[in-house]
Amino acid sequence: MASGRQRMRRSLVVYAFWVACLATLVVGILLVPLDKKLTSREVLSSIGLNLVAGVIFAVIFTLLSNRTQEQNLEGTLKEGLDQFSARLAAELSRGRREFLPTARYEPVEPADGGYGDPFNVDMTESLERTGYYAFRGPSARYVAARLRCSSHFPQQVTVAMLSPGDTQMIARRAADRRNWRRFAGQSARELEDGLRDELVMCVVSLFDYRRYCPVKLLYTEDTAVYRYEMFDDSVFVSWYHAHGAEALEMPPSYRFGSESFLYKTLRLDLTRRFDISRHKVTFTAEQDDDFLIRHLTDLTGGPVTEQDLAHWRAEYDRRTADFTSYMSTIYDSLSRLRRLTDERAA
Repeated sequence: MASGRQRMRRSLVVYAFWVACLATLVVGILLVPLDKKLTSREVLSSIGLNLVAGVIFAVIFTLLSNRTQEQNLEGTLKEGLDQFSARLAAELSRGRREFLPTARYEPVEPADGGYGDPFNVDMTESLERTGYYAFRGPSARYVAARLRCSSHFPQQVTVAMLSPGDTQMIARRAADRRNWRRFAGQSARELEDGLRDELVMCVVSLFDYRRYCPVKLLYTEDTAVYRYEMFDDSVFVSWYHAHGAEALEMPPSYRFGSESFLYKTLRLDLTRRFDISRHKVTFTAEQDDDFLIRHLTDLTGGPVTEQDLAHWRAEYDRRTADFTSYMSTIYDSLSRLRRLTDERAA
């Protein structure tokens, strides 16, 4: 349809051009005989001179016109390309912020003497300026230890993890751990019992953190495919089943900004899960150990005593002592860097 209209417009332009030429020619022919003194030779001579003048004018006009048209065309193309480039750059930038990670962290093995400096430094910087912290994963074994090391306390803490009473999910997650170096040689029963104890210790450690701010704890089914830790400015997503990382405790991780599609989706999803779930609890400063004992008794289906709480607290501190020491070195390094930056600025 568009090509038909274009052909019609071109036809009208050509028709108008030739009509104008014909009308001008007719008028010129009618005007020539008005001078009775002109002979045929003089008329022909005038026509010849006018033709020469017309050719010269046409050549000069064409050169000037072509140059002007080329300049206009170049300007139009440049302006169009600049606008297109600006829109393309804006779309690429928006797409990068919305869908692509801002950082990638290699998998590590704590038994080799580290927890991944780039990952923990970036996460620590996010934690130090956030008012919101959330975790979702099979086990929150390092969450309370990380929060206790921080010099800045979030106002909201939400944790979603497996329930110590969910035997089916515990068996599934324990099977994933059979290739971990520190669990080498353990039977399936030992792996399940160890994970159950770990989950109970996570609950106790999160309960103890209630003194700093309320802790929302959600017990959810987890397929142990990924975990994430979320802050006001970013979310750190770890992929357990990345190729070549199945046997490592610390899988590869990716950082996404708060403007990203993934961040917005995960945050809204966790908020709604907590709102609609019946398997949840909120720990507050007014609660005492009796509340925790009743809660753990309901979760595990077995009796819980004060001695059990003391044992789990001591065991959690023992198991996370290496990580706590590591985080202390991270904070010491960041403090020295801040002091050096302040001294240079002064």
